[in-house]
Amino acid sequence: MKGGYVLVMELEKGQEISVGSLGRSYFPTGFYAYCGSALAGFKARLNRHLTKNKKPKWHIDYLLNEAEIREIILCQTEKRLECLLSQALGGELTYIPDFGCSDCHCKSHLFFSTDKDSLVETITASITHLGLSPQNYPAGSLMPEHVSSQA
Repeated sequence: MKGGYVLVMELEKGQEISVGSLGRSYFPTGFYAYCGSALAGFKARLNRHLTKNKKPKWHIDYLLNEAEIREIILCQTEKRLECLLSQALGGELTYIPDFGCSDCHCKSHLFFSTDKDSLVETITASITHLGLSPQNYPAGSLMPEHVSSQA
């Protein structure tokens, strides 16, 4: 299975985090949503995101060293969903400038809210508006076809 995904994370304590080429930025306490694509398949990409203590490669790796994934939203598609969804969410949610989008022209692929439920509701509505069907999974409840048992 392949397509787009959104990691919904919680940062329990506001803090400055060094994010590779972006430098140090302050991330307030709250919930973050990261939009990504896994066109080679969900399994490898999600396993990487779920792995602890990895060497940071992407911007999201730095945030995941501090934040906890609370929910993952999957969307099966052949399209590169991350930019379409990020552009839709940019008008609806607070975004972290330049995060996760060094290979495109988006303003950001990371969004912030103090309310997890409204964040997830906005994301789900945006995916549906794009004509796709989101599948929401609380952290730890992904199906075997999405991740390996070692994640």
